[in-house]
Amino acid sequence: MDPVLEQLVEPFERMPPAEASRILTEHYGLPAAELESLPTERDDSFLVSAGGQQFSLKVAHPSDDPAVIEMQLAAMTFAATADPGIPLQKIVLGLDGQPVQHVNGRVARLLTWLPGELARGQEPTPSQLHASGVMLGRLNHALSTFEHPAAHRTLAWDLRHLGMLRELATDATAHVIDRFEVSVAPLLDGLPQQVIHNDFHPSNILVDERDPRYVVGVLDFGDVVHAARVSDLGVALAYLAPQGDLLTGVQPFIDGFESVVPLLPEEKAILPDLVSARLVQRIVMSGLLAREQHTTGEN
Repeated sequence: MDPVLEQLVEPFERMPPAEASRILTEHYGLPAAELESLPTERDDSFLVSAGGQQFSLKVAHPSDDPAVIEMQLAAMTFAATADPGIPLQKIVLGLDGQPVQHVNGRVARLLTWLPGELARGQEPTPSQLHASGVMLGRLNHALSTFEHPAAHRTLAWDLRHLGMLRELATDATAHVIDRFEVSVAPLLDGLPQQVIHNDFHPSNILVDERDPRYVVGVLDFGDVVHAARVSDLGVALAYLAPQGDLLTGVQPFIDGFESVVPLLPEEKAILPDLVSARLVQRIVMSGLLAREQHTTGEN
């Protein structure tokens, strides 16, 4: 198995709430906080209630590179500064004034909690799809001038590295991977490049039907990477497009995105291929993660 994939499924010991509570007290001055463990694949995350406020405490996997985590936080801060209208979490500094805390070989960070309802399970109207596309376009544009050495990393969820999943694919998914590797992947490096969010999907989006923006929160900068600009849109569409015609019904989202970030004809031409690639990524990676969790006995 590719070393990048091996690292992705590397098991680790989950942090008990008592240890998380100690971090909050010693590093953030939040004693007597109430904690709720949140389901995650690769880190420990907690909803924190303290002093009438709510926060999100995230403690990284022991093997995660601290430079990558610092890059993710820097990207979030940069985007919020470039476009203050994008609803993003804010970093809560530790008592030492630092954005991250190093605890027993792991990196912890505390973020503000955003109100709103997850878009997962919602059936957005065309106007809501358009508003969602606008928000991704704004985030994409806000990150367009962000630079960080750690963003130039090899990431399993980067579409340009779809080929690393070939050995795990079934006949059906292998066909898509092979076609992508021959016909699409060679084109990506020639398209506009920048740092992208790379994970704009219903489980990372908070919405409010009463708000004209519709999207009232964008979460999880864990897959931020320097890649082809259009991959940001392809990833998002893969969670919206029905089976069959990959772009049926999602044109309002594309139009919203392009109202902020007009695409080149070459970028538009490969959108269906990017959607297919992300769908295959999800199928193969979900299977891999499920097998590893079953092997290690994790829930």
